[in-house]
Amino acid sequence: MQIGSQPLNSLYVLDQSFIAYCVGGQGLVMRTDDGGHSWRIQPTPVQADLHSIHFPRQDVIGYCVGARGTILKTEDSGRSWHQLDSGTDLDLYAVRFPRSPDVGFVAGAKGLVKRTVDAGKTWQEQTTATDLTLHAFDFPADELTGFAVGENRTLLKTNTGGRRWFSQTDNIRAVGNYQIYSIHFPAGPIVGFAAATGTVLWTSDGGENWKPMNLGMNVPQIHSVHFRHDTMIGYAVGARGTLLKTVDGGTNWARLNSGTESDLRVVRFFDDANRGIIAGDNGTILVSEYAGFDWGKPTRFEDSPAG
Repeated sequence: MQIGSQPLNSLYVLDQSFIAYCVGGQGLVMRTDDGGHSWRIQPTPVQADLHSIHFPRQDVIGYCVGARGTILKTEDSGRSWHQLDSGTDLDLYAVRFPRSPDVGFVAGAKGLVKRTVDAGKTWQEQTTATDLTLHAFDFPADELTGFAVGENRTLLKTNTGGRRWFSQTDNIRAVGNYQIYSIHFPAGPIVGFAAATGTVLWTSDGGENWKPMNLGMNVPQIHSVHFRHDTMIGYAVGARGTLLKTVDGGTNWARLNSGTESDLRVVRFFDDANRGIIAGDNGTILVSEYAGFDWGKPTRFEDSPAG
């Protein structure tokens, strides 16, 4: 597989390690053990584009989702993946298992949210307040309270373990047709951030109010936002190589040089807040060991033998 031709859509970073996973086009799954400098391609049984990946409890069990209802599961740290029956042909864009490998959620086109309580053997559709595409989840503290974001200002919240999702769209205190691609509550269900069209939205009251941050510059679509647990240092990436950093909780933002014009889809940092990875279109992967001020490219990609 030619990595350079693939869109890279999602990253998952394991706590207290330099292990991360990346998924992208044509069933691509990759793993790094050294913070992103080298990557090993892991075999999957599908050619569908993959959009999201998650490992509950930092375990050997992981899930990823993608086009045409694709759900994959690994039980050996990604060395092998098998396909689960999602019961839908709709594209899936988000997966999250908040606290255990048994109870989890997937979301995608037409406002679809499904929940499993048996580690993916069966999936039950949940009630949502939208029929628009959902792009991302976050469950900041437990399986009860969660948030989902998507097209046309879509913001949803559940406090019933995903059984019902109600709209928070009217809580956005700004005019505009925001497309929202990611959401991140770094330290619990109170303070959160969302990547939107030309801005980063934030809440300090669990989503009762969402306001656009003053970035101090014009930016295109922001695709991903990631903050440290203390909510002070944060990064945002987006279209046309956009890379931003804040060190004061979003009061001030600075533009960093990403070295690329490709659209950047996701940014994640390891626990030390110094080592980070960005992934995006055209097989773009950028790696930093210096708190995001200097970015380089991986040194090696290699295939992993099946099994």
